[in-house]
Amino acid sequence: MRVVPLGRRLTVVDLSLSGQADPAAVRGFVHVDGEQLELGGPATLLWDAARRSGDPVEVEALARGWGLDDAGTTAGWAQLRELGAVADLEDTPDGRRDWAAAHTLHPLQPGLGEVPGRAALHQVGLPGHPVAELSRPLRDVWAWGPLFADLWASVTWHAAGYLAAGVDAPGAVDADLLLADLVESLPALLSTTAAYVDLAVGRP
Repeated sequence: MRVVPLGRRLTVVDLSLSGQADPAAVRGFVHVDGEQLELGGPATLLWDAARRSGDPVEVEALARGWGLDDAGTTAGWAQLRELGAVADLEDTPDGRRDWAAAHTLHPLQPGLGEVPGRAALHQVGLPGHPVAELSRPLRDVWAWGPLFADLWASVTWHAAGYLAAGVDAPGAVDADLLLADLVESLPALLSTTAAYVDLAVGRP
């Protein structure tokens, strides 16, 4: 099972008066499905850690390294789930399909074109400061994400397009393999603020 933080970070505020790191004094604000959500300190730390790893064990270890205790971890997960600021992703073909059908992917930084000397890879980031490298198929799914109502529709459309173009690469023409690659790439995209995940358009 993976966890995926939802929404776009707006800001993080540290309200501590002591000058010392205090997880309880942090407030995070994220934009999810058209709404601004306020996260308490523990939820903010877990949300940020989940951008760096989809493994719940690693997420909790990161947050504990930032000062979160067991009680805060439990409370943080509870708030994230109550507000809908995190999604579980069962890392199986069916689980990935279900998750993708319920979510969308949105780019936050521009594409920078091919990596010099490595035409199969494309850079994402700001000019002179690339933050991620993606295969051409993943770059397309990332860049065109907002044009689709959900991520599964995007992945299947791109895979069908590559197949029709005669591309001979299973990772490009098989929608399940393409989606698996994307899921594996999520920490690289989310942790560098190259993208964010939101709910699918029109989802009840």
